[in-house]
Amino acid sequence: MTEFAIIGSDIQEVIGSATALNILFGLPLWIGAIVTILDSFLFLFIHYFGVRKLEFFFAFLISVMAIAFCLNMATADPDLKALARGMFVPTIPSGALTAALGLIGAVIMPHNIYLYSSLVLTRKLDLENKSKINEAIMYNRIDNGISLSISFVISTAVIATFAAYIITHPDDKDLDLLTASNALAETFGNSAKYIWAIGLLAAGQSSTMTGTYAG
Repeated sequence: MTEFAIIGSDIQEVIGSATALNILFGLPLWIGAIVTILDSFLFLFIHYFGVRKLEFFFAFLISVMAIAFCLNMATADPDLKALARGMFVPTIPSGALTAALGLIGAVIMPHNIYLYSSLVLTRKLDLENKSKINEAIMYNRIDNGISLSISFVISTAVIATFAAYIITHPDDKDLDLLTASNALAETFGNSAKYIWAIGLLAAGQSSTMTGTYAG
């Protein structure tokens, strides 16, 4: 069942990357999906040159994603006071329950727990030394905490950007990955569309790789 859950998650991530390739290069979605699948396996070969190099590549993709989405949020200029208040006093407006549940899943990303399990297995650890085991557990918790915090910031940037758009276009509630880029371009300038696509490509590629590695 875990494998099926990871496959289901990977499908969404492949579609995200394919959409980004369509926006950036005009590739049909089916070609973008094939390219994403193939280059994911290609990038995973970095593992054979050392797990540290693979982790660095993940970090690079996540950095690109964070910068791109935060740039778009800065362009959208959301109400920062309302944003901060919502973080400490969360509310779920009428009709937003599914979106809220989706946000929780986007931040926690259960399949990535299995990714960390895979990465932990690559560490050389003296299983006879209890203090070393406790130290490894502590660092793994810190790593998980940092990752989830970054995920939270990225998700917040995406939501804040499109919340700013919805506030000015209350009748346009049928956004998807493709139409979102056009909405950003119309509201915040054409550069926002390509910044969104770059962030989406980095997000889809890193998520597809982590899901595959976790599997």
